[in-house]
Amino acid sequence: MSLDQQAAVASNWMLPLPDALTELLLARTRISTIARGTRIFEIDDAPDGIYRVLSGVVSVQGKDAEGRIGHLLGPGAWFGEGAALTRQPRVVSTVAITEARLACLPLSVLEHAGLEHPELWRGLAGLAASNAAIAVGIARDLMIARPEQRVIAVLRRLGQSLGHDTPIPLSQEQLADMCVLSRGAISRILSRLEAAGKVRRGYRELWWLGH
Repeated sequence: MSLDQQAAVASNWMLPLPDALTELLLARTRISTIARGTRIFEIDDAPDGIYRVLSGVVSVQGKDAEGRIGHLLGPGAWFGEGAALTRQPRVVSTVAITEARLACLPLSVLEHAGLEHPELWRGLAGLAASNAAIAVGIARDLMIARPEQRVIAVLRRLGQSLGHDTPIPLSQEQLADMCVLSRGAISRILSRLEAAGKVRRGYRELWWLGH
């Protein structure tokens, strides 16, 4: 792995780890490019490792019948650590909704490294706690009663996840599903937000310009 690749894969949860362990993890990380629409893992799949988004956008989908998108992950985000920690089946599905470059740390590497360096599991537990806080935020957003405020909360969260200069690659229908609204309702709300300078719309994507 090149120095640029190592810098891209290294993350805050790795900072407390011994240098030798970090170097081992970086050396064993696999990097791949996947096409738009590729499923990374499905609900009930056995854990195979943890992932980091290097470029592109990955959606996280729940267990509801519609396969509703719950969140979007942009460059820098790690995911999949919950199943790696518990050795239990996946509880969400993840899909590349744009072409994406991913780093993967295989479960076998984590388990082997964790035998010699048990502090690895504390690092992963910290990552799991951070992602659990995002899940709480998703639930909190959906509890907002006023539709326009709910849409603003969802867009703000997605903007923070992807970065304010990155388009949110969702159609109005997908955003409506995320916000539990009709397509007509989301269209009216986005029109008001665009007139207020908080949103810019494109074809199957939009930018959150608010704060």
